[in-house]
Amino acid sequence: MRARLLGAAAVMAAAGLVPGAAAAEPAEEAVSDLGSAEAASPAGVGVGEDGMLTSDGSGPGFSVSRNADGDRIAVPLDAVDKVASGSLDLAEFNVDDPGWEPADPGLSGTAVTVTGEWLDGSAPDVLGVSWVDLDTGESGGPEYFEGATGTLDLEPGGYHLVAMLNDYLDEETYESVFAVQEVVVGDQPTATVVDGTKAVPVGFDLDRDVVADSVMFDAFSYAPGTQEGAWASMWAFPGGDVYAVPTGELSGGRDVGFVMRAGYMNPEGASEAYSYNLFRAGTDGIPGDMVETVHDEDLARLDAEYRTLGADSVFSRMDMAVHPVYDPYAFTSTGEIGLPSARTEFYTADEDLFWEQRGVFPYEEIATLSDWVYRDAGVLEPGSATAAVWNDAPVSVGLENWGQDFLPAMFYRWDEQELLYFSPWMFSTSSGDEAVQTEYLPGEMTLARDGTLVATSDEMGLAVEQSEVGAGRLKVTAAFDRETPWTPLGSRSAASWDFDYDPEANAALPVSVVEFAASGIANGYAQAGAVQDFTLEFAQQPGADDQDCAAMTFEVSFDDGATWTAVPIDREGDTATASVRLPQDAAFASVRFTAADAAGNTVEHETIRSYGIR
Repeated sequence: MRARLLGAAAVMAAAGLVPGAAAAEPAEEAVSDLGSAEAASPAGVGVGEDGMLTSDGSGPGFSVSRNADGDRIAVPLDAVDKVASGSLDLAEFNVDDPGWEPADPGLSGTAVTVTGEWLDGSAPDVLGVSWVDLDTGESGGPEYFEGATGTLDLEPGGYHLVAMLNDYLDEETYESVFAVQEVVVGDQPTATVVDGTKAVPVGFDLDRDVVADSVMFDAFSYAPGTQEGAWASMWAFPGGDVYAVPTGELSGGRDVGFVMRAGYMNPEGASEAYSYNLFRAGTDGIPGDMVETVHDEDLARLDAEYRTLGADSVFSRMDMAVHPVYDPYAFTSTGEIGLPSARTEFYTADEDLFWEQRGVFPYEEIATLSDWVYRDAGVLEPGSATAAVWNDAPVSVGLENWGQDFLPAMFYRWDEQELLYFSPWMFSTSSGDEAVQTEYLPGEMTLARDGTLVATSDEMGLAVEQSEVGAGRLKVTAAFDRETPWTPLGSRSAASWDFDYDPEANAALPVSVVEFAASGIANGYAQAGAVQDFTLEFAQQPGADDQDCAAMTFEVSFDDGATWTAVPIDREGDTATASVRLPQDAAFASVRFTAADAAGNTVEHETIRSYGIR
């Protein structure tokens, strides 16, 4: 077995509020600004469409917390000590509300002095503390203190303190110690020590040699079965190690424990490519042994084939373990994958875990054109072995999200936001088990009602207040061009949806696309002169009322859409088949489809350079 401890060197997150809100609340706010997939803050941190935080790479990382309003406070690690000392204002680092002014908490309670001791008994560089009142459930923090000691102002009562100690090894690497402990506060000042000398290493003992690519570790005191309470969390890339102080017996009847998510990959020079995506959680305190032994045979195995979309490239791979209680706030990563290539991937298998996957083609910086490929691995069985093919061209228009929960590829009446929302994915793969979201895609979208233009957008995503759109016939058009270094495919897609809108009916609007699979395509190309077999499927967006397909057409072009040829199809219900002989002298195949459902809702969409020919 190879023991692998959790490394820590890039991004920390610590908060006294519910960690799951890190994804949910910002996601809802982002609906009204659909063009901003990631918005760079003055602190150099980006806010993704899914509400998660991403760094622009300008610094060593971030310590992230939430204020009482739920806003994220993202402080660069090299500025945490300046915030703790008061030389920098915490308000400067609010990524959700840059104009926020922190309230003066005043002093009305009892002074509680918290002192942190490092692994060797010395003072840590930074001490962070969150707290929860055992009687009321009220929580607060985190508060950052420079050096070993800080003072909290708490009303009399019993509390759990969740502490995080950090010690900087160099400018980009540090080690962390987590602890959860109890303190009773009376009318007189009191003191407590976070004893890092008792901390034990955190990690996994695996069958293979690995290197850490990213780690998330949470320590918490929650109300049972919830994420309500005090917590400290770290999202880190490889660097220093993580430790935790075993808890004694704590009162309060709370879930006290930890969640760790880790992504590992094979070391450089290994004879084969492999990775591990691991999850572990406990609610009965922090045990004395925090290095879990995990064997390959007890995990689920995915044999992943990574194809290209017509050009050799690289792919950054990430995974998310979705738990029914402990919401993730970021993906863990397992390094870059060369395209084309193959890798054996191991996952923690548990009936409570649902695995979402994504891969990202390289892009220059935040807020630039990028392709994000999403898949669902789902709930995995221990000892199972499954094949998975990534980048399974052809490219076409899609309305399926797979592993991306927000912003979704769909047309939707968002009642909570009082908005109508329209966002097709214009350059998705049409394989049926993956989807591609192209971010920061310039182009044009329009919305018309009964022939009158209502709204336009010059980028992907259109949101309109529901009060502006009454019942009637809606028409949504979308047309987008792109040019990227990672694929020659999908140079242009255009689509038009024409459908009845009833503001009292299903929130998932009655729109569809024609999905298709074509034989003989590998790494984005089919063989010139071959006879290709096609399977077409009338696919409504997820959640829409079921409608039968009433009509469907299929056309191909081998001159980038200058001319089109109708392809005879054999349709039965929602599916159809067709065959096309590919020419010897064409470089690309383009596709165009129309479809109508039994209620009279229609769609037409085309993609130029859906796949290559050679």
